[in-house]
Amino acid sequence: MHSNIHPLQRFRRVLPLEDSPKGVPDGTFGATFTILLFTGLILFQSCANRKIIVFETPYGEMKAILYDETPIHKNNFLKLAGSGQFDSMLFHRVIEGFMIQTGDISTSTASQAVDYTLEAELMPERYFHERGTLAAARAGDEINPEKRSSGSQFYIVQGRTFDEEGLQERAHQRAYLKLYALFQHLLKSKRTPELTEKYHFYINKYQADSTYDINASLEKLIFNSKPVLEKFFGNLTDPGYSNTQKQVYASKGGAPHLDGEYTVFGKVVEGLEVIDKIAAVPTNDRDQPIHEVRVTVRVLSISEKEYHALIREPGNQELLNTDY
Repeated sequence: MHSNIHPLQRFRRVLPLEDSPKGVPDGTFGATFTILLFTGLILFQSCANRKIIVFETPYGEMKAILYDETPIHKNNFLKLAGSGQFDSMLFHRVIEGFMIQTGDISTSTASQAVDYTLEAELMPERYFHERGTLAAARAGDEINPEKRSSGSQFYIVQGRTFDEEGLQERAHQRAYLKLYALFQHLLKSKRTPELTEKYHFYINKYQADSTYDINASLEKLIFNSKPVLEKFFGNLTDPGYSNTQKQVYASKGGAPHLDGEYTVFGKVVEGLEVIDKIAAVPTNDRDQPIHEVRVTVRVLSISEKEYHALIREPGNQELLNTDY
């Protein structure tokens, strides 16, 4: 993204002896020139622009940063927001205690959805689904085992807090959902007739007896099929949660079962209360707000000083040791 040439190397030149001003010892002018350039560089950096994201909603504004470590998603988001395609979009899916989702450009002033997906940029050990996280929506593993992201749709995590036991339950849920999606992918591919036969055995049993516990039987089948699934998809052992993740989910909250499954590419650093207000709106049985809630996404350039003041706000301290 940046040139490997140091800024001073771009401008500094070695002055031959005859170019040195009269009355100045050899080399002194070159040193003075370097000092002036260095001073100018410091002033330039202090005024340099950082790009942040502003979400304008009827419930207030949110400000967010995008991560340099997810350049595909960051650049795509800046392109869409900068070109006005994120103007007046609907929050089309809202689940209180979980997340608020938008980014369907067909509901914006652009009125035409994007037709591409983005390569996954998963970094769950560093960026996970804590409260305020920006992450890309995507199709499920059964049709999208590569976990490619939607070209435009994204969600902002509200979540809730979890203790150790709650995280263990979420890890189990995450493992099951992952295995189940890949199991369905194999069924559709018709590459594992033995799994297909077992699956339909339980389905037929449930159809013959509606009191049969189909969910328990399918869960057992899915976990027992893990060795077969790993032959096609590699190691599928759930990684669990790090100590940092445990501390964050216990104090701030989030949606831990999504870690490692969806690309996290940014974070709301100001206006978290707006998430709560939008998440609390009445919704129908399809999780759509009964009354429209729209958002316009802007790209705002701020100075380096303003940027660091923003990420020094309470709740953002972990960002101080990260280069963005």
